[in-house]
Amino acid sequence: MKHQRTILLFLIFGSILPASFAASTLKRRSFKVPLPLITTLFDEKDNFVEAFVTFGGTSEGWAIGMVDDRYVKDTRRERVDHFYRERVTSAHYLTPFEAKLMERVTKKFEETLIIYEKDLKHGRWDRLLYLDSNFPPFFRGFFYFYCGAHNSFSALPKVTKVADSLYEESLMSPLSDQRIMIWKANPDHVVKLRIAAKELAFQMKQWRMRALTVPEIDPRQDKSKKFREAYELFIRLYFNLPPASVIRKKIF
Repeated sequence: MKHQRTILLFLIFGSILPASFAASTLKRRSFKVPLPLITTLFDEKDNFVEAFVTFGGTSEGWAIGMVDDRYVKDTRRERVDHFYRERVTSAHYLTPFEAKLMERVTKKFEETLIIYEKDLKHGRWDRLLYLDSNFPPFFRGFFYFYCGAHNSFSALPKVTKVADSLYEESLMSPLSDQRIMIWKANPDHVVKLRIAAKELAFQMKQWRMRALTVPEIDPRQDKSKKFREAYELFIRLYFNLPPASVIRKKIF
């Protein structure tokens, strides 16, 4: 099934890879990726419980659920597990706790997009391959993080809930090789990716300034529409999926 899907991608984007490529693993070059780690927790019935966010080198964690959230700190001297309760009827609005965490996560996301765009510009494929072991798991976690904060799995476009078949949580995944080689073989696609990355970073910053960093902003006013559209387009281009035509026209 995966082999059939790979062939379909090549036909869509006009990429022809060497026959020996399937058995190869390309070189990676490591660097410090700004992204936080978002770990998702599900119950025994596979129902979403929470998205747990940590930033490298700290003993703290922030958990976003569909209703209640929590803050955790675990050191040798103290253990904190504080719950932030929400009413079900208003859980779809961002609380100050959620907005502050969303602001911090999106800042790191934006930093990573800037790095990503520059590496695309200069054809640093080894760094892009390394980043690909971090980016897709982050996208998946971000979907649950964002939707949990808004108490709705429709809060983000469905395509941004990246399918398991599109990536592997492995540094040396051949899926990463396939993805980056498709980009490398299509300069026009790389240009579109760069534009989409810049647009997403810009819209993310605008949304953060208008809705996440100003306490007096009414949480009932949704300021994230342009961010969501830019994010959907970026995800479609990143995974070599045909963009939605309506969104594509707005940027290209």
